[in-house]
Amino acid sequence: MALYRPPRSIAPAPDGRNATDFPAKTQFGNTASMDVTAIQHWLIANPGWVIASIGAVAFIESFALLGIIVPGIVILGAASFAAGAVELSVTGCLLAAFAGAVSGDGVSYLLGRIFHADIKRAWPFRKHPAWIANGEDFFARHGAWGVALGRFVGPIRPVIPLVAGILSMPARRFFLINVVSGIAWAPLYVLPGFMLGAAIENQGASPALLVGAAVGIIGSTLALFVLRQRSKRN
Repeated sequence: MALYRPPRSIAPAPDGRNATDFPAKTQFGNTASMDVTAIQHWLIANPGWVIASIGAVAFIESFALLGIIVPGIVILGAASFAAGAVELSVTGCLLAAFAGAVSGDGVSYLLGRIFHADIKRAWPFRKHPAWIANGEDFFARHGAWGVALGRFVGPIRPVIPLVAGILSMPARRFFLINVVSGIAWAPLYVLPGFMLGAAIENQGASPALLVGAAVGIIGSTLALFVLRQRSKRN
């Protein structure tokens, strides 16, 4: 049974594309000019900012008005690498990423719920109407499970919570799925960089950390697989 199925009257994207054709961030964000290595080195030299940076980048990556443009995943990987390199708490990093992602999606949902279709006239959607149109198409096909599945679908990810709000998805259902999918998202996007940083800078990671990382990544991957299967059935 679907948790929520939006109206079927949603029009497809104006250019006929589906969600997989959503424009890449590198077309809009000046990714080439961002020296991610410099950010990474700065964070290693200033470890007190690393966990806060992970939370902030996770929020930006999840926030509809910025997540489409800013290459958050790349910066999050650099921050996670720095965290592993300076041996910060992996739990603190995961909690920061989780809190940032859930908050970003939550604010995006509330913007959609408050402004509804009027949000389409705001920057940057006014200049790029296909961004929301593709999100609506994705949400129409996957329903409530699209909120969870969309979290893992690159460029379209920040738009899905906004679309859920525009289409008045019940708040309780949205926030439940938002929190649960956030638990799976954080390890999948933080642990690889964290482990790499720990291995390179500290000549290896502890066995306990390796086991924990493996469990987290495998668990997140399985959760994503289950979400995809549930979405297909519904």
